[in-house]
Amino acid sequence: MAGKMPIHLELAGNNCTIFGGGRNTVRRAREFLHFGAKVTVISPSVCPELQALMDANDIRYIPRKYFRGDCSNSQICVAATDDPAVNISIATECKAKRILVNVTDPAEYGNFEFPRTVTQEDLVLSVGGNAPRPVLKNVRDQLRETVSAMLEQARRENPKE
Repeated sequence: MAGKMPIHLELAGNNCTIFGGGRNTVRRAREFLHFGAKVTVISPSVCPELQALMDANDIRYIPRKYFRGDCSNSQICVAATDDPAVNISIATECKAKRILVNVTDPAEYGNFEFPRTVTQEDLVLSVGGNAPRPVLKNVRDQLRETVSAMLEQARRENPKE
């Protein structure tokens, strides 16, 4: 099998909702914020890193559990609670509404996964596939190390483009 198809989405100004208050939520919130999304976190409690994002007014926080309908205004949702049954309920709602959803556990209930990315200047490279996660991470890290040289060479070869 070839794996999943990579798609680069325009998230700037769009609503992204993350359910859960732990480290996975922090990582996803930072990714969404990097690409200009409006991030809402719904969780009864949050870890200190999320609290820092709230204190900086980078994310909107709703201090409660998931309720059906919470996904309605989102372009993308992430189900990252510590309860697989709740995550499945979020995924079911999202799929019924044709909203992209990533599920941390059980991951197979999501309809997309986050690629490993390298972002430099106006370039975004993504690495994904069926390879084990450590392999994907290693490839991403190697790309990160070489992308500066690749960009510099491309500028020299195409100075006016």
